[in-house]
Amino acid sequence: MPELPEVETIVRGLNQKVVGLKIADAWTDWSKTIKTHMPAKFRREIRGRKILRAHRRAKYIMMDLSGGKTLIIHQKISGHLLYGKWMVSGKKVEPAMGGPIKSDPYNRFIRFILYLNNGYMLGLSDVRRFGKVFLGDTDKIENINEIGRLGPEPLSPKFTLAKFKELMRRKRGVTKKVLMDPFVIAGIGNIYSDEILWYAEVAPTRRVEKLTDKELAAIYKYIKFVLKKAIGAKGDSLQDYRTLEGKFGNYQNMQKAYQLTGEKCQKRDGGIIKRLVIGGRSAHFCPVHQK
Repeated sequence: MPELPEVETIVRGLNQKVVGLKIADAWTDWSKTIKTHMPAKFRREIRGRKILRAHRRAKYIMMDLSGGKTLIIHQKISGHLLYGKWMVSGKKVEPAMGGPIKSDPYNRFIRFILYLNNGYMLGLSDVRRFGKVFLGDTDKIENINEIGRLGPEPLSPKFTLAKFKELMRRKRGVTKKVLMDPFVIAGIGNIYSDEILWYAEVAPTRRVEKLTDKELAAIYKYIKFVLKKAIGAKGDSLQDYRTLEGKFGNYQNMQKAYQLTGEKCQKRDGGIIKRLVIGGRSAHFCPVHQK
């Protein structure tokens, strides 16, 4: 699933490419993609609205529109938003431009399209059809889905070490699972929890209630470090994710733990990256420096 860095990369691309444009129409090949309206009503509601800005809440892409509405896209497990051109015939969609939009097979599963008044489109490519689209009042978006219950944004200036320690001291359980809980901290998933704990030298299986102040400070430091590094790399494209232009991100070439089972630890401490399953999710770690 695209995590905070991947979603932030998409949002920054949207602010560069689509702010100020108007939405001419919308299309979907499956009515259940749109969670707040039936497709016909959604199209009526969305037409003619200007895109004022794009922003992010956890893993949700948000576009504030004229008339006090906000469009929300949750890419879920395999979805990624693209800026390009397509030809639509019924439920069949074909790329109408070259480059990665056409050549990369992961960009070919277009399930939802916003037509823009400059001739381009925003298309949601989603092989597994788990992506969700919501439209609601801008001043009431906290009431949509789970948004109002999400935890703090880890890159916000308000997310201080003191705030992080306060959150952790309230929790019990395995550290990796706690980091991935969106109602504790927003936006951290499987990839970056592994990476953060590798840098912080904390085993993913450690009980959060037993972490020392020094360990909590290290985790806090590397939450910000890893997420900023991944945003700078435009996300991780080891699996489905692509940028708004359909290109690969670069963080998969910087990974220290995630999906590196059997490889030598890059700290050169003699460790070999191991994998185990925690709560149904994989965890990758070095047994030497993450004890």
